[in-house]
Amino acid sequence: MSLIAVIDFETSGMAPETGGRATEVAIVLAEGGRVVDRYQSLMNAGVWIPPFITELTGISNAMVRAAPP
Repeated sequence: MSLIAVIDFETSGMAPETGGRATEVAIVLAEGGRVVDRYQSLMNAGVWIPPFITELTGISNAMVRAAPP
């Protein structure tokens, strides 16, 4: 059976050129149609998260302040 990793990122914006950086990563490992492991973490990229992104993702500046870089 194949092990499949599904990776999802939330960001502070759409483009790195305008300051968009990752604010959360989530990974799910699946094998044979079953979830065998998962990981999720907020990320502190040292950038400001605009109100629109907070409304869209639910991730705020206060939430990432203590998150790992």
